[in-house]
Amino acid sequence: MQEPSDIVKKAQEFATEYAKKEISDEYVFHNIRHFREAVEAATELAEIYNLPPEEVAEIQIAMWFHDLGFSNGWEGHEERSAELAEKFLRGENFDSAGIERVKSYIAATKPDVVPTSLIEEIIHDADTSHIGTKKYFNKLGLLRTEMEAREGKKYSEKKWLKLNLKFLEDHKFYSALAESKYGPRKRKNVLKLQNYMQQLVVYEKEKVNSSEVETNLKLPKKAKRGVETMFRVTLRNHNNLSRIADNKANIMLSINAIMLSIVVSTLTPKLDSNPRLILPTVIIIIVCMVSIVLATISTRPKITSANYSDEKFLNKRFNILFFGNFYQLPLDKFEWGMQNLMQNEKLLYSSLSKDLYYLGLVLAKKYKYLNICHNIFMIGLVVAALAFIVSFLPAGPS
Repeated sequence: MQEPSDIVKKAQEFATEYAKKEISDEYVFHNIRHFREAVEAATELAEIYNLPPEEVAEIQIAMWFHDLGFSNGWEGHEERSAELAEKFLRGENFDSAGIERVKSYIAATKPDVVPTSLIEEIIHDADTSHIGTKKYFNKLGLLRTEMEAREGKKYSEKKWLKLNLKFLEDHKFYSALAESKYGPRKRKNVLKLQNYMQQLVVYEKEKVNSSEVETNLKLPKKAKRGVETMFRVTLRNHNNLSRIADNKANIMLSINAIMLSIVVSTLTPKLDSNPRLILPTVIIIIVCMVSIVLATISTRPKITSANYSDEKFLNKRFNILFFGNFYQLPLDKFEWGMQNLMQNEKLLYSSLSKDLYYLGLVLAKKYKYLNICHNIFMIGLVVAALAFIVSFLPAGPS
């Protein structure tokens, strides 16, 4: 008989390969990432309860297989998942009693099933453990995308919030350990959803009662096109100005580097025999070095970042369009943010405005240093030229 760890590893490999080939890309929530997180949650609960290795292995196998039935759609996926698990385990000469237990564990992941044993409680709780974590709202965005793609319809904000509030209010963690581990964060997530619902209700009331608010929030199509054109033209102009600044900086770097190399190679060897050249040579070298430093500073890349939170993003205090903000976010959180951005016109325009503002700050820094660089270069050349003229004037009578 195989070791528990061996059969679990084979189950993982089978589930991973099967999911890649058979489960549609539209399932952005019920995919291999969800399987892995469910396995990890179930394993953690089982080990804390100090279950035997054989039972832990059966739990892990069930969690790897529990949603593979999505290859043929949502309805009845648990039964298809159980059939796949049975076929796989029989091929591995797994004992019949163990196969039946794994199938019953997969059935325990159904939303309407009430677990009848500790293991079924662990299975059921692990499958929905994400609702009691900080990743809940990221997962919610992926689930919404998946359901809308699968059902071919869009959920309004109000309907989506109501649907998920009802699910959380009806949901229960059955094992005491899962309740203590995930319950507190779940209650915070419920409060957050309720807060979003209240904000939405207030917004809808203001929308109905104030024609001015309605005008501001729902622009006519022509006005929308004008706003989009404004953002597009302004952002393009700023990007062009940024390229011009970079070209100017590159020109200054090239000119000063050439001048520096000529001065060092031509004038420096003559300083011993002609000490009058020391001062103008030093002036030119200093001017070139300072100009190079300033031109380099103006083009030096700098990544700024802000601490992300769902609350900051939804309250328009975090610009997810700026790479310096999102480059450290996990993919699922970024996808959730972009989905919200595309569905919320006010949030979208707020993010574009912030993008324009911060691009302007970068441009101001570039042109500030370039302006100083050009002034130093221009004044320095004049001073160096005067120094050369003075150095060649004939000395007065002694």
